[in-house]
Amino acid sequence: MSRSDTHEAGAVGHDSFLDVVTNMVGILIVLVMVVGMRIKNAPVKLTPDQETLEARAALQRNQATERSLQQEVMDTTRQIQTVADQAMRRGAERDLLATMAAAAEHKIRSQRDELNAGDKEEFDTARELADARRKLQRIEQAQQAARQRPAEPEIVRSYPTPLAKTVVGDEAHFQLRGGLVAHVPVENLILAARSDVQAKADKLFGQQRLPEFTATVGPDGGFRLKYTAVREDKTERTPNGLARVAYLRIVQWTVIPVSGELGEPVEAALSSGSQFRQVLSGLRPGETTVTVWAYADSFEALRRLRAELYRLGFPIATRPLPEGLTIGGSPRGSKSETE
Repeated sequence: MSRSDTHEAGAVGHDSFLDVVTNMVGILIVLVMVVGMRIKNAPVKLTPDQETLEARAALQRNQATERSLQQEVMDTTRQIQTVADQAMRRGAERDLLATMAAAAEHKIRSQRDELNAGDKEEFDTARELADARRKLQRIEQAQQAARQRPAEPEIVRSYPTPLAKTVVGDEAHFQLRGGLVAHVPVENLILAARSDVQAKADKLFGQQRLPEFTATVGPDGGFRLKYTAVREDKTERTPNGLARVAYLRIVQWTVIPVSGELGEPVEAALSSGSQFRQVLSGLRPGETTVTVWAYADSFEALRRLRAELYRLGFPIATRPLPEGLTIGGSPRGSKSETE
């Protein structure tokens, strides 16, 4: 074989190899395109995270709530429409009955006008009798309905010591005003007033023309005490004979609060650790009477306070006070009485 023939045979083999490679590359490209199209059209399945699940659940709950509210609105609208229809029908029936009653009344008056004097009197009597029978029938029906209705239990609160007794022993005072309960140290204030009188006695005895004087002591616990003392001259028998002796005696006292909002609310006073509880802890149940000076705006709070004091075993005396007056006393005044 010559050299040219060998060269041609090699060129043909090279072309065939290139054709095969080209075909394979084309097939691969076609396969890649087919796979890409399938991947593009295939549904994507994603696993939602926790936040997405919670948001979806919240959305479902909100949708359910919305549907429920819409249903309630529709039901309410239907009920309103039903009530309106019933009211319209009742109104029409009422108007019809009123018209019929007016017509019947007019007919009765016409018939009565046609009667003579005696017949009119008999007619009026029969009519009054019929009205009385109808009223009696309505009363009997109401009584029957009352008998058939189950009786509601009536709560009767009972407290000890139903008979009033004058307070003769220890006594603690409280003011109840505006729903606030405050301890009033009356005994301490009176002792302070007596000490003040004794301190001023020597000076005042020298003033012959001063039969009485007024002074104020305190404050103590948020209260002052204004008192009036009078001079009394008495003749007494002494080892040296008769002698004239001068005395100062408190004849009237009034407790004056330093503020209009003293104390604590009854709800807080009845709780543990309150000032009210602290004062009670120093008293002797059964021996110390608790006197409550109550204003008219706190009678409801007084009932709660009284129930608790009875539960603890304290005798209680209530002294109602009209607005504008304050706690006070005098030898001529009345003593507290337990309930």
